[in-house]
Amino acid sequence: MLLILSLACTPEASDLTGADDSQPAAVDDSGIDAVAPEVLDVRAEVTDVHTVVRVTWATDVPTTGAVSFGETTEHGLRTNSTELGTEHSVLLLGNAADTLVSFRVEVESEAGVAGASDLLEITTLSLPSGLPTLTTTGSTDQWAYQVIPFQGTVYVVAIVDPQGRTVWYDQLPPEGNLMRALISADRRSMIYCQAGPQNNLEQGKIVRVSLDGSEREEIAFPFVDHDMVELPDGTLAGIVVTAAPEGSEHTDQRADSVVEIAPDGTQTVIWSAWDQLDFEGLDLEHEHNLTHGNALDYLPESDDYLLSMKTLGTVARIDRATGQTEWLLNGMMNEFTFPEGTEIVQMQHQVEVVEGGLLIFDNGPQSRGYSRVVELALDEETLQAEQVWEYIREPSVHVFAKGDVFRFDNGETQVVWSISGEIQNVTPEGEVTWQLNTELGQAITFVQVVDDLYAR
Repeated sequence: MLLILSLACTPEASDLTGADDSQPAAVDDSGIDAVAPEVLDVRAEVTDVHTVVRVTWATDVPTTGAVSFGETTEHGLRTNSTELGTEHSVLLLGNAADTLVSFRVEVESEAGVAGASDLLEITTLSLPSGLPTLTTTGSTDQWAYQVIPFQGTVYVVAIVDPQGRTVWYDQLPPEGNLMRALISADRRSMIYCQAGPQNNLEQGKIVRVSLDGSEREEIAFPFVDHDMVELPDGTLAGIVVTAAPEGSEHTDQRADSVVEIAPDGTQTVIWSAWDQLDFEGLDLEHEHNLTHGNALDYLPESDDYLLSMKTLGTVARIDRATGQTEWLLNGMMNEFTFPEGTEIVQMQHQVEVVEGGLLIFDNGPQSRGYSRVVELALDEETLQAEQVWEYIREPSVHVFAKGDVFRFDNGETQVVWSISGEIQNVTPEGEVTWQLNTELGQAITFVQVVDDLYAR
């Protein structure tokens, strides 16, 4: 269902002009008084995603333009500016469902003269049935949105605001194994990592969906599993399950590689466990996947990857340029020294670099009975490691699959208790400041924290 609003707008002075009625708004290069551009034929329609509004308009002279919008006339949200021209189109992102949205088109000519439409309104539509019901407690100002993939009774990717309102969504068919969902760095699409069924990982793929829901593209990424990242240039990297090389004693076993897909579609193996790790002497005969890579992170400052390997209980730091392993932390291949008595991280998912070390979601074995978040201080030159913080939920919960962790600038830590359908923000002292829950039967996989739905 589409709602369309169309009207021609009388130009009015924008606060950006700094002009009043007694002075010309601006003077162009020829010395002639510039005339305020006229905003024409404003149209607004709710898209296939019922919380996203497309606004189009024309101007009588070439202009750039943007739309300010929000739930009150004070707005508070603003799109990016369009390119110079006379025909313009933008998406209003971040709206809740069933909400009256106030908006105004604001333009500027080449001479720097501003114009604007009247104040306009449009109401978003209802969310479709079947989306997870979300509840929140507490409050936070540390983030604006979160990209959350849900799997269980339904498969949904949602963008959620701090009030727990779904401001973007996509309902997916249950086939395929939804792992990671990202809003692209250029904010033009959503990107999903979907592993194939466990008996046919060859069907793995990357899915791109436009933010208005009108376009969907699938990119074959055979044997991708668990996680992916996007690099600043648009390159995608994923964990790919790889067969043993010919002649290997591990004929029926697998291990992981880090593989990149460049924007032109070229796929390149950056790192291979078969080349970089020595499995000799390890008790792995019963393991189908010798590494079971389950989390991938990219460090732009050093152009490195972090790869978590569940089977080994080990995190690897990988030099992207050379494909060499810089160090191995924890577990069967640990190269670091820990203080005596340190509780060892086991079966971990997700790692994140923080100042001086790493945050790790430590799932732990079922026999331990609880999962936790651990912060390790690392000296990468001397290969010394020390646990400096941990958080265990009260009452405790054991997360046997997935789990995620993120550190905010104010020192709070976000913990995703994946299969429990719960996200918490906690202080260094363990106080819960904000919490999101979904109904029974919905697991949360890996979460992306987003400050803005527009690429500024």
